[in-house]
Amino acid sequence: MEPWTIGAVTLYPFGAVLALALAAGAVWSMKTAGDGKERKALELFWLLALPLGLFLAHLGWALCSLDMIEDEFGEILMSFSGGGYLLYGALAGAAAALGISCRVYGVSFPRTADRLAGPFLLLGAACAVGEGIIGGGYGWKVEDWFLAENSMSLFGSEEPGALTSFFSSFPFAVNDPFYGYASWAVFLPVAAALAGGIWRVCRETEKEPGSRAVFALSFYGAVRILYESLRQDDIPKWGFVRVNQILSAVLLLILLILCRRGLGRSLGKSAALFAGGVILAGAMEFALEKKIGFLEWMPMDLCYVCTALGCWMLYRSVSRLRTGRTEA
Repeated sequence: MEPWTIGAVTLYPFGAVLALALAAGAVWSMKTAGDGKERKALELFWLLALPLGLFLAHLGWALCSLDMIEDEFGEILMSFSGGGYLLYGALAGAAAALGISCRVYGVSFPRTADRLAGPFLLLGAACAVGEGIIGGGYGWKVEDWFLAENSMSLFGSEEPGALTSFFSSFPFAVNDPFYGYASWAVFLPVAAALAGGIWRVCRETEKEPGSRAVFALSFYGAVRILYESLRQDDIPKWGFVRVNQILSAVLLLILLILCRRGLGRSLGKSAALFAGGVILAGAMEFALEKKIGFLEWMPMDLCYVCTALGCWMLYRSVSRLRTGRTEA
């Protein structure tokens, strides 16, 4: 989608969606904080997080794309309106801003972070929707998906016309603006899943300080790994693994360690779940690329089902410690 020009002002659709989500998130967090030091800490947080998050998000994307923009790194780094943002960079900026704010006002970091759990998932959902608006977050070409010769789907056939016609329209697919064919709209179920996470945050009763924040981060990390596996648009990769998949796994590992240390609970089966999730999701990335001989028989939709199972295992590894159900 082209930028909107209103007089001398140019609005970028992706930026507009994120700005609305950030504004809603700021209002939401402030209303739940009440009065006192926590509210003041959140006010300072938003003042610091917006510039810090913007800069680190752009810097993170530039560093991850260094092999493509090496000669233009400095110019692109200073061009904030030209696109290119890494949400995990923004998350790093937000964590730094929250740490500073909580220290200044002497409030609990975990408890204040809980106020931001819902707004974080809202931002993640807005990012997915925004990517769809500007032509990102698309999956495979629907017509290719159902061709039996491509071995992508269990439901493929030599004459997939009926299936292709049914699934080639919204909300299953969108028309790719660059190539003119219908592609899976994978950004939509991801946005819906994160919206479900928001619903869960709103319904969850008070537990240990930081519990909601850990849920939001672990849920987002697991969903993001699957999202990156499904999408086929051109975003930074390390080899054939997308950067956000690796960073999501690192985030989940950090959360696992923090839950272990902060809550004083034994890892129990959580370590096995985490390792199993990494192995399964990682193996499916190789399988999708047909780089594992004995798995070449697997169609892609079956690979994605296994990837989803691996992502659930990663999320569950953190969830068991967060809720204290280490023996379940």
